[in-house]
Amino acid sequence: MTGPAYQNPVYPRSFPDPFVLKFQGEYWGYCTGLWHDGRVFGVIHSRDLVAWQDRAGAMAPLAADPPHYWAPEVSYLDGRFYLYYSAGDEERMEIRVAVAEHPAGPFADSGRRLTSEVFAIDAHVFTARDGARWLFYATDFLTGSHVGTGTVRDRLLDPFTLAGDPRPVTLPRYDWHVYHPNRPEKGGVRWHTVEGPFVLERKGLLYEMFSGGNWQNPTYGVSYATARSVETPGEWQQAADGERVLPILRSGGEVVGPGHNSVVRGPDDRQLYCVYHRWSPDAKARVMAIDPLDWAGERLLVLGPTTTPQPAPNPPTISGPVAPIILAAGEEVRYEAGASTFLVEVSARTLGEPGGLGVVLFGAEGNLLHTSYRLEPSVRLIRFEANVDGPATGVALVAEGAAVEFSGFALTVGWEDRFEQDAEPAALGWEVLDGGDWRIEEGELVGFSEMTSTVSWIARGPALESYELVVNARLIDGSPEDGFGIAPALDSAGTGPRLLLARQAPGGWALLAGEQIFHLSTAFDPFIYQQFRFRRAGTKVEIAWEGLPLGAVEVPPGPARIGLGARGAAWFDAVRVTAIPG
Repeated sequence: MTGPAYQNPVYPRSFPDPFVLKFQGEYWGYCTGLWHDGRVFGVIHSRDLVAWQDRAGAMAPLAADPPHYWAPEVSYLDGRFYLYYSAGDEERMEIRVAVAEHPAGPFADSGRRLTSEVFAIDAHVFTARDGARWLFYATDFLTGSHVGTGTVRDRLLDPFTLAGDPRPVTLPRYDWHVYHPNRPEKGGVRWHTVEGPFVLERKGLLYEMFSGGNWQNPTYGVSYATARSVETPGEWQQAADGERVLPILRSGGEVVGPGHNSVVRGPDDRQLYCVYHRWSPDAKARVMAIDPLDWAGERLLVLGPTTTPQPAPNPPTISGPVAPIILAAGEEVRYEAGASTFLVEVSARTLGEPGGLGVVLFGAEGNLLHTSYRLEPSVRLIRFEANVDGPATGVALVAEGAAVEFSGFALTVGWEDRFEQDAEPAALGWEVLDGGDWRIEEGELVGFSEMTSTVSWIARGPALESYELVVNARLIDGSPEDGFGIAPALDSAGTGPRLLLARQAPGGWALLAGEQIFHLSTAFDPFIYQQFRFRRAGTKVEIAWEGLPLGAVEVPPGPARIGLGARGAAWFDAVRVTAIPG
């Protein structure tokens, strides 16, 4: 492995049930229980998701001072921070909310109890595409085939009020959810636990991540359930039964009891990270770890749990200063990206009068695109992709109508295609190199070669020196000669290794690059989406299948673009390129 690295745990002291908020380009972590200063809910701070510093506890204990304060999560809305948490005596727990003007706190309890159940824990706020906010949490179900704790969702009418209509999302269904075979506190019944909900959305599908089992045991782990809508009637579809399909994050080797996760974007604003706790080697503390989270088709992945050095979270190509910048009306600041495709994230608010922020893409021949965002006195996160007709080389931020304060500016060179839009591949910047037929169908890029003895290739730029490439690919169970290809670094002449998936006797699969053979695990199934990851620096490209390193290939020096291949027929769900430091 080349380049900067991190190694878990990233916070080696007690930090159970970790939640991490990214705000204005910085990270704030919160955990269960009393902090070392006597306040409740520990708070830590980071700029890179790896190096963390302690801050004061989030809030003072309640006047009644219950013995337990669990699972804080902080949500930002209209200039205020809302800390949702559960408090009680373990048998009776309620969800409450505290408020602050800054992510570091201090938070003050609002005096409002949100839930009416005897036992309610692990609050999580999810904002749907229509702007509706939903509270997911865990509560008890005392009937059914698997008695125990499960998750529900209820709509937030405002930050302090639920609609009062909780509906089941994920209930205990499997033996891996067992908390205790005859739990004394619950009357000696076989008790199951599904808790710690966290909801994500990708390509129109919702994912509720959750932890199952007993947090004190090695069987504790993380899985997920899916639905097409928050308001789906009935339970969501669970992915893991614990036998045929295992949890995506589970004990193994040096790692014991990974669970109760949250998810946050990395510094490059592309890669997501799963933040979770696991037991320290002496089993005396639950410490905080991070690992990349991704998808291969509709399959959710956590590339962990890891204990060895891993590539550090990619930094943005350009980041703004730590202190906020104030622009008077009409003033602008310009950033040269040095590439034609990039992602910009910036937090901004107006100062005083109503105003806006203009995001202007410019190139060698002038301005290419101008988009205006209306601002309020509270901070708004703006996420903007540069991918327009004409080569953009940078971005300008312009204060429109009033003074504007912006902070947390980050520009990451690269691009991502999820093939969600109905368009010809050429409209997205793809160039067919070797004939064949390429099209986008139902959220997938599909390639066909004229015959199985040939490979059709398609390529996309811009050409970069150092980058990370992520590709999701699959085959359709059919011709034994079908295969997909990935060219991780093609120079201007189209030279560079072209890796092709091929069958290997007896019944295995490998990536072939000339005389190099990268054998894949016996668990590899090419007929469901699989993820390949590449890191290119200099003349070397490191190759991994999901979290497993496969080896490296040599590539020509200089800038390169990437290519995809189809022998027979091949399907691609997503492709992502992110520039990294050389």
